[in-house]
Amino acid sequence: MKRNKNDGKLISKVEVPVHSDFEGQITIFRIEYLVDELRVVGFIIRPRSDNKLPVLIYNRGGNGEYGKLDDERLYRLSKYALEGYVVLASQYRGNDGGEGKDAFGGDDVRDVFALSWLADELPYADNKNKVMIGHSRGGMMTYLCIKYGIDIKAAAVIGAPTNLLRRPLAFPMESILADRIGDFSEKRSEYCERSALLWPDKIKTPTLILHGDADSRVDYKDAEELAELLTKNNLKYKYVLYTDGDHALNKFEKERDREIFDWFSIFKND
Repeated sequence: MKRNKNDGKLISKVEVPVHSDFEGQITIFRIEYLVDELRVVGFIIRPRSDNKLPVLIYNRGGNGEYGKLDDERLYRLSKYALEGYVVLASQYRGNDGGEGKDAFGGDDVRDVFALSWLADELPYADNKNKVMIGHSRGGMMTYLCIKYGIDIKAAAVIGAPTNLLRRPLAFPMESILADRIGDFSEKRSEYCERSALLWPDKIKTPTLILHGDADSRVDYKDAEELAELLTKNNLKYKYVLYTDGDHALNKFEKERDREIFDWFSIFKND
């Protein structure tokens, strides 16, 4: 993906309070950075360390203000930082006071790329060791980033939609996508662009696919079908299905996260 002159430029950084569980261990900054000359809001969460640490880019789920990075999600990202990563995450354009419009996998994919470019300028970040996690819509964003050639060693997705052509979609996704992308009958090509099932050969980054069979928002069968296509294309991945697992695999939080960081460890310094 082409980088414009100011993409990834950090324009503000404000330290925000850390949960008491992590006091003295990490710092959290709310940032504004430029993408397409728009001010986009995000976060940097880093352990207190004098060493350069690998970078973890986290792609949030939801759309608009729903699912944005709040105290609960920053708590989770704080735990990820303590795994030994500089964590960067975007609210995506148009959200949390940022400029532009959330396009659910359109130009806002550039907001994630810009975090990677921003990381290249951080003196405490090992920019040769980047990984990515995406949940739900963030998993779709992760697949899109891989498709467009983002510089990461490995990825993990949780409850990621891979087929926006499936009808009917879980309520209220039909109306949300119509607002963010356009009417399905008129913008079918845009829906195809966001559907990894249609371009499995583009997923060349080693990817861990996690899904629950009780996910009421995204059908796990799409994940299984993608896994089969990745096998046919001889691409590196691992697929784990959790029995009775919900959309976020909340009941399997420890197992989920251990699976993710064990996966990343395989490719660190590779």
